[in-house]
Amino acid sequence: MTDRDKVAHLLRRFGLGAGQYEMAKYESLGPSGAIERLTGFKDVDEKFTVSPWSFAVQPDKKIYTDPYQIAGWWGLRFLMTERPMQEKLTLFWHDHFAISGEKVFEGPTMLGYLNALRTHSGGRFIDLLKAVSKQAGLIGYLDANTSTKLHPNENFAREMFELFTLGEGNYTEKDVKEAARAFTGWSIHYGGIGDETPFEKQAEKAARAGMAVFNFCEVPAIHDDGEKNILGKTGRLTGDDVLDMLAASPKTARFVCKKLWEFFVYENPEPSVLDALVRRWKETDGTIALVCKTMATLPEFWSVKAVMSMPKSPLDFTVGMFRSLGLQDILQTFALTSKEAYEPVKEELRKAGSAVFYLMSQQGMTLLFPPNVGGWEWGKSWITANNTVLRVNHSQMIFWGDDQSRPISMLVAAKLKASGKANSVEGLVDEIASIFDATLSEADRAVLVEACQAAGGPKSLDEKDQAAHLLASVTRLMFATPSFQLT
Repeated sequence: MTDRDKVAHLLRRFGLGAGQYEMAKYESLGPSGAIERLTGFKDVDEKFTVSPWSFAVQPDKKIYTDPYQIAGWWGLRFLMTERPMQEKLTLFWHDHFAISGEKVFEGPTMLGYLNALRTHSGGRFIDLLKAVSKQAGLIGYLDANTSTKLHPNENFAREMFELFTLGEGNYTEKDVKEAARAFTGWSIHYGGIGDETPFEKQAEKAARAGMAVFNFCEVPAIHDDGEKNILGKTGRLTGDDVLDMLAASPKTARFVCKKLWEFFVYENPEPSVLDALVRRWKETDGTIALVCKTMATLPEFWSVKAVMSMPKSPLDFTVGMFRSLGLQDILQTFALTSKEAYEPVKEELRKAGSAVFYLMSQQGMTLLFPPNVGGWEWGKSWITANNTVLRVNHSQMIFWGDDQSRPISMLVAAKLKASGKANSVEGLVDEIASIFDATLSEADRAVLVEACQAAGGPKSLDEKDQAAHLLASVTRLMFATPSFQLT
């Protein structure tokens, strides 16, 4: 692999696509520099200033506090962030500690959970575990708020063991029952106590104060402070004690490292790969960004088995496509015109975020609404007849759209003409492929060249509707190629 090939592979896996616009920011850094920037995201200016509250405020100045507002804001963040790996890790943890806005119906509660995931996404696992476990969203989703020393509810403890830390088969039923006792007292404070106004008014009032109506709290009176025996340790153990034990377990390190590798590289990692990641976990006290950085030092990360072998998820396809267009700078101009947290976001930003949310949802990944506590099915599950049709139709939406001025078509046409490489039909096809990080076989390229010729070739870039027709025709075929479904 050339250094350019390595940077592209890094951007596909640790970033949000390796289109021409993204490559321009990373290629000069070389593979080692790209790894440093992607995994060292805490030192990178994110350049995302849009308040989630401004996304929730409607043009009539009313605040909508449903989770869909936060999901749209997250969609916009995916488009604009200069910390792509942080956002991709946030999605990984959302899938790992999966909760849904279908049950956790208050948007600000979901926002608190999401911010906890993002803040600790690359830090120590124990800090992430404790932060997300003390979010009202996770507490409510797993019914921990109904658990008392008289009637411990096992849901929270069971998922904590099976899905979040140790993995299935690495604990006993007695461990679950005893841990459920330790977690009693962890509950949710409802901010509307004593307030007779309708819930919607209470939620809006809380949102204008930058908070949720539902928040984590501890209630000592309902905590079982008796002696417990969990994972071989006996004492008057608390919920924090249990989390400390789980985070320190070698079984947790192996379980989480395997999931990280499968999310970023390929399924069923070799034992030697897991051994290397677990060693790094131990050396860094479970610091996620450093474990991920270690992935890129392993030969398996660069192997034929890894490169361009993973089916694109809706995030990879849709966000990667939009970021390939280089819209970030344009979106920034709209973001910088608003400084107030509770001023309605510019409509251009709202539409962009909502488009990401909608198009990903159509493919089966509805942000903040995973199907169950186990999260989404990954890998080949994303390659379906339905998704293929939807992805092909992305071309029509972005290049024709609702705006008669065809702004995206003219933006891309201007970039193609400025490149100096699109003076022939063949050169134009190659440059479009470069913009979208498409690897074409000779047969695929020939089909695209024919379509480009039929749509008028380079001269069509001078007129908006002709440009839209050409770009939609070529990318429609490009998006349908088998190789374009892989990352």
